[in-house]
Amino acid sequence: MGSKNKQNSETENQVSLPVRCGFGWLMFLAEVLLFGALGLCIFWIVHYGGGIAWANDTSKQFNLHYILMVGGFIFLNGQSILVFRNFPCCKIIYNKVLHTIFYVLAISAITIGLVSAIQAHNNSPDSKHFYSIHSWIGLGTMGLFALQFIFGFIVFLILLCCDAATTKFRDQLLPTHVTFGLIIFSMAVAACVTGLTQTARHRLSTKLLNEHYLYSELWGLSPRDYR
Repeated sequence: MGSKNKQNSETENQVSLPVRCGFGWLMFLAEVLLFGALGLCIFWIVHYGGGIAWANDTSKQFNLHYILMVGGFIFLNGQSILVFRNFPCCKIIYNKVLHTIFYVLAISAITIGLVSAIQAHNNSPDSKHFYSIHSWIGLGTMGLFALQFIFGFIVFLILLCCDAATTKFRDQLLPTHVTFGLIIFSMAVAACVTGLTQTARHRLSTKLLNEHYLYSELWGLSPRDYR
């Protein structure tokens, strides 16, 4: 009987080691993608966009909007999601506090990014607000983001004051909190992708989209060849 239990334990260890190794590589890949997304955005803004500014330059103020939104919605939000997987050896309360800190930093970055976009729109000749699919997705994501923070702060931090009495209640709500967190992150990705696509279309149509660029630079053709 003892040998059988020993064999089962050895089998579990053999199975868990590859699983732990694979999980570690997935976490490493997730971190690379998060840092890569923010790093590429900053490189694009600095190298091709002319840098950032808070005022006096509409284009550079929009550049600040891009960095803060990617940094808040993708990088900081992603780090808050991965906290519980990156530090499984820490006490759960420490992970919760770190999760909340990342979330607060994300909210701060998103708020400043939204203000910079609104001010840049107000300083531009065309001062329309919230007219595109990008802005609608972004507003919906920000609303859910705020509700998720309020919900999580009350249920998973404040209710810890009555830990014994609320344990079952919090355990029941945890899957909902996790699911909505992933939904919000997916919506944030959609908001960033649609925003960058909208920016690319606008900049190409107003500055670069002429016959020479369209045919020779993009397709290697002349207008006569295309026709």
